[in-house]
Amino acid sequence: MLANTLQPMPTIVLVHGLFMSGVVMVRLKHFFKHHDYQTEIFSYHTLTQSTEQSAERLADYIEKIDGPVILVCHSLGGLLAQQAIPLLTDITKVQKVVTLGTPWQGASVVTFVQQYRLDALMGKSLATLLPKHNEWQWPNIPLGSIAGHSSMGARLLFARGKNIPSDGTVTIEETKIKGMTDHTILPVSHTGLIFSDECAKKILQFIKDDSFTA
Repeated sequence: MLANTLQPMPTIVLVHGLFMSGVVMVRLKHFFKHHDYQTEIFSYHTLTQSTEQSAERLADYIEKIDGPVILVCHSLGGLLAQQAIPLLTDITKVQKVVTLGTPWQGASVVTFVQQYRLDALMGKSLATLLPKHNEWQWPNIPLGSIAGHSSMGARLLFARGKNIPSDGTVTIEETKIKGMTDHTILPVSHTGLIFSDECAKKILQFIKDDSFTA
């Protein structure tokens, strides 16, 4: 009787960001496996596939996993998850989402890239990263957003003179979205969020408590 009442352990699906591949998420995968979570990495082409195409692939990937899923996404990966969720047969399959440096309101640094006529650098992800108003539409899917605070990153090159708190690439304000469950800031760079022990612990805390604070 007890076995029938136990909830299945969720599978954590890691989703990387722009200019990256799944290999950058291996460290996080080992961290979560150490904490007894089945963990998978979803890899996609950030430059040659549109986010719509990648979102369809992510939705298919999630559908094939037995049991509930928790999405842990870096940067562009969070926007991809947002597009994938409504494509699912049952959106409640996604228990919660944690994002690291995701530019929920778009990344203003992209507009500076455009000013230098370097749009091609962003590939087919450009439109998804342009500044916009965005809201989290699923109150029953807790969303935790982690921002970094560092001066090292693309903004140092493209947004000189714009002294706005950021992780070096995405501003802290851009990581906020109406409807999110919790938000926290760590003293690491945009890419550093993937490799930070403190960040990994914060993700785990949110997975357990729907909060970044004890």
